[in-house]
Amino acid sequence: MPAVSVSPVSSVAGALDRWRAGDGVQVLRSEFLDVLAAVPDPRDPRGRRYRLGALLAIAILATAAGMRGYAGFATWARTAPDDVLAQLGIRYRRPSEKTFRAVLARVDPDDLNRRLGAYFTAHATRMDPAGLVPIALDGKTLRGALRAKAAATHLVSVFAHCARLVLGQLAVAEKSNEIPCVRALLKMLPRRVRWLVTVDAMHTQTATATLICKTLSSHYLMIVKSNQAKLLARITALPWADVPVVATDDTRGHGRVEQRALQILTTAGGIGFPYAKQVIRITRKRLVNATGQSSVEVVHAVCSLPFEHARPATIAAWLRQHWGIENGVHWVRDVTFDEDRHHAHAGNSAQILATVRNTAINLHRLAGADNIAEACRTTALTADRRLDLLKPQIPSSEAR
Repeated sequence: MPAVSVSPVSSVAGALDRWRAGDGVQVLRSEFLDVLAAVPDPRDPRGRRYRLGALLAIAILATAAGMRGYAGFATWARTAPDDVLAQLGIRYRRPSEKTFRAVLARVDPDDLNRRLGAYFTAHATRMDPAGLVPIALDGKTLRGALRAKAAATHLVSVFAHCARLVLGQLAVAEKSNEIPCVRALLKMLPRRVRWLVTVDAMHTQTATATLICKTLSSHYLMIVKSNQAKLLARITALPWADVPVVATDDTRGHGRVEQRALQILTTAGGIGFPYAKQVIRITRKRLVNATGQSSVEVVHAVCSLPFEHARPATIAAWLRQHWGIENGVHWVRDVTFDEDRHHAHAGNSAQILATVRNTAINLHRLAGADNIAEACRTTALTADRRLDLLKPQIPSSEAR
């Protein structure tokens, strides 16, 4: 078999060509890239070939183009035009899969989430300047990221209803559950903003309600189910038969028709739950078109805002928008980015990749995208790989 000669001259020449291709190309600057540049680099300064901010930017852009992991990041870097890489500050050798895997797995996920969360929180409050920003908190398990003798990573996220942005996430500690994690995540929110926190029944806890209202000077809307049996019994015993329906809502889609009726009582005498000002009863009637099968579900909730500050239509909207975190984030990560089949778990990989996916979704939404899958396909076929995503233009509240 003839020997294959490898000449170092050809590789040097290729590197020089890439360097010349970047001549006159200015490195991209933006507030978002400044956030990435400030992330602490876990590597020894000696021998660094690529800036951490550039690697993070490539990972985010590759994910925004539909790539699903380290191999996809390397493919994006290998096929990106020279001038695109030059704008990200990369001119010589292109980063490999091994580089992305080795570096990103060592990044502090909590620090990265805190920095990106602060950035997107600032924009969410600008887009919803009414004085009360509604947010939903909910958890998701990264089912593919199983570790030896340990459970898969479970992350709790904060989602802004109106801006439809992920404002941060936190991993549930091992041998723990979502409840203390949600409280820790709430404590990380900026105190200068007044929040309206919506949660499911698991988090209808007196300590959580006190934290929201007393510590954060904010408000809550909480679902009440059998985990708060005494509270639920007091609510169901109220004279609902005499309470008129104050708001109705009909929706059609996914092969069914759903009708929702809202009844509300104020709690001047107290209901035995901290800061509760209103008690809500939601009756849902559902009809499946294909089978004709119908069902009725009754759900109760408590809200810390008085009636004059939270009218029935507003409460109904908050209850519907709470599930935006499932449809607008968890479902997109599962279906568009195939997250539940991704097995990266070494080091901090699972959390970092989840943060990268959240960031890609946020940047697409800030660019005006409603269909994230379509936005990914468009990004993959755009010549400059949508570098403009790294310079998001924040729409005004009037434009929305």
